[in-house]
Amino acid sequence: MVELAIAPGVQRALESGNPVVALESAVITHGLPGPAALEAVRRQSDACEQGGAVPAVVAVFEGTLHIGLSLDQCSALATHQDNAKVSPWNLASAISSPGFGGTTVAATVGAAAAAGIRVVSTGGIGGVHPGANGLDVSADLTELGRRRVCVICAGPKSTLDAGATLERLETLGVPVIGWRSSLLAGFLAVSAGLRLPARADTIDALGSIVRHHWALGGAGLVVSQPIAGELALSRSELSADGELAVRGPERTPAELRRLQARLGDRVIQANVALLERNAALAGVLSAALSSAPAGNARG
Repeated sequence: MVELAIAPGVQRALESGNPVVALESAVITHGLPGPAALEAVRRQSDACEQGGAVPAVVAVFEGTLHIGLSLDQCSALATHQDNAKVSPWNLASAISSPGFGGTTVAATVGAAAAAGIRVVSTGGIGGVHPGANGLDVSADLTELGRRRVCVICAGPKSTLDAGATLERLETLGVPVIGWRSSLLAGFLAVSAGLRLPARADTIDALGSIVRHHWALGGAGLVVSQPIAGELALSRSELSADGELAVRGPERTPAELRRLQARLGDRVIQANVALLERNAALAGVLSAALSSAPAGNARG
């Protein structure tokens, strides 16, 4: 097994049983422009800490899988010219070359589980892309079906087939819980227009569902938190672009770049805000889970 480079503050928190939230870093390397990406890291970190948890940015840096990058390291990663988009399928090769990369939700979930971190925060999860006969599917879903980690997000990214993504999560046994909403969040839109089978309106209720799922032998969970209404884009705006020819790992970054080119700073501002909002919820949930035993979260 590849040794994890866990930052001292994160290691102390884990050894003491204190709450930690893992933060994905593909948003730094492939999701947002450099200055916005660093602002997002700062705001997510502050939000986690205010919720009572230690933030831990996960990334491949200088040939090592790190859990807990410093802000200076995040800045260096944002300006590095040859970053990989790191998922489980290319993690080993990315460590070897180029030695730098932003971890997707899938790779972050795997690293978090290996370190004993139970909560991950991100913007939007990957899922099933439209077209391609449902075969273009993010590894995020597979890892959620394998790892005992709870991911806080604003739903599937706006360019995905939300219905097919929800169906795939059901097949994998991954609960999707609406945070104070009965509808699946639509990433940059308030809603994807799909009803969820479960919702939680308090941290106690949310923590109870998470603990029960793990006690029953379940693996990952998704908590869907809608973006604040004043920052949301309409679903019609988000679906105005036609089908994109790009396939594979570069498809989502290309779709996000196209949205940013068409809708401007609104996309960036909304993305940063929802990242902060999700990190705040993740910090509070991690603190709640740490206050009561939930069994072994590694796996």
